[in-house]
Amino acid sequence: MGQVKRRLVRLAFGALCLGWVCMAFAPAAEAQFFWWFDQPKAAKPRVKPKPPGDDLPPIVPRESSVPPPPDDRPYDNKLMRLAEILGAVHYLRELCGAQEGQIWRDQMKEILRNEGTTAVRRAKLVNSFNDGYRGYRRTYRTCTQSATLATTRFSTEGATIAASLAQGSTFASKGPVETKPEASPEATQTDGALPDANNEAPAPGTDQTGATPEASSGAPSSEPKPSSEPDQTGDSAQAPPPDPVDAGAPDTQEEPPD
Repeated sequence: MGQVKRRLVRLAFGALCLGWVCMAFAPAAEAQFFWWFDQPKAAKPRVKPKPPGDDLPPIVPRESSVPPPPDDRPYDNKLMRLAEILGAVHYLRELCGAQEGQIWRDQMKEILRNEGTTAVRRAKLVNSFNDGYRGYRRTYRTCTQSATLATTRFSTEGATIAASLAQGSTFASKGPVETKPEASPEATQTDGALPDANNEAPAPGTDQTGATPEASSGAPSSEPKPSSEPDQTGDSAQAPPPDPVDAGAPDTQEEPPD
């Protein structure tokens, strides 16, 4: 009986130890089992937003967006050279103490007003003027003999270019030169105007009325030339018409001998 009790006591003690061990590891096991609830959630990958305007239709260039044709003119080389000369003379004359104020710049403004029909042409003219001004500002700091000689040379060249441009009527605002129609020979013959005898001298070989002795046919005439003098009022008088009786050839009939 004593051995059976001892086995029971040992069995109970072992069961107690086993229960204690199970109770000791139960909280830790429960904590490990539910630990995944406390983990932070992984961030979801963000989708990059599309740039705005991708869903819009492509822009089709309009016909009006095409740049205008170039407004070049045959005298542009001379005009650009004249603008450059104006800029150079404006600086050199001011450097040598001419005290002319803004006279050269005002002339350039006049050219821009007449020729600056487009923004491109206006920019070209302004750049040419500035190139002439800045180029000689870098070269000359004082009024020297070379600067005076350059001023004279540029003034002569600029006057020549301006005269050639003015003769060709090249300013766009003035337009083409209107020519008056020449009077026809029939109109000059029927207007009845005669040259003034006091102002115009008769040509050699003509009488006082300015008419040549030859007839309109070009053959020399055998008729006598009637002479006429201008009246006292200064207006040229027309030659009196020949007598119809004496208009023919002179009478050549010989008288009968006595």
